[in-house]
Amino acid sequence: MSDFSSVHTAAEIPDMRSTIDDIQKILQTIPFDEDAARQKIYEINAKHPDNKMIWNLFHANISSGISIQQASKENLYQDLQWKEFYLEAKILGKSVDEMQKDWQNR
Repeated sequence: MSDFSSVHTAAEIPDMRSTIDDIQKILQTIPFDEDAARQKIYEINAKHPDNKMIWNLFHANISSGISIQQASKENLYQDLQWKEFYLEAKILGKSVDEMQKDWQNR
């Protein structure tokens, strides 16, 4: 498989860390704020479109025709957990193979 890791600019890593912090705040908020979750998912998908490609690669046998707008609270929560994992792996420069192994072993 390809290695999606790359050298990040000085601004990219703090930005990804800030996004991870935002995700954690959303995941810890009770009650879960679906609007904040949707907004953060849209933002991450725009900045890091490869997160969706890698997710689809890992789950090729699962078709998800659910839009972000129609996603359940559980789907939104899981999507944010994935994005947190993905950004952490990206900061560490992990390959897609490493990401897949780590994701399966969670």
